[in-house]
Amino acid sequence: MNINKAFNFIAQNNINPEDVFALVDKIKDMDLTDENSIRKVIRDVYKLANRPIDKYQENQIVRDIMKNGVNDNLFNML
Repeated sequence: MNINKAFNFIAQNNINPEDVFALVDKIKDMDLTDENSIRKVIRDVYKLANRPIDKYQENQIVRDIMKNGVNDNLFNML
């Protein structure tokens, strides 16, 4: 994943870096092959960015992550 895209996403959405580190710390112990865990992470990311997410968009992101893993296309969906 392109780290610049991650940093740009954080800056553009005025996200507190400490909150990002807390989320990363939580994620590192999660089973990211589990659909429910992926959904939880997606909701947490949207919450950090103070953005709404509808069920359709969440489903698209979950399908993409489960099929392709986390990649640069993910930031285009956020």
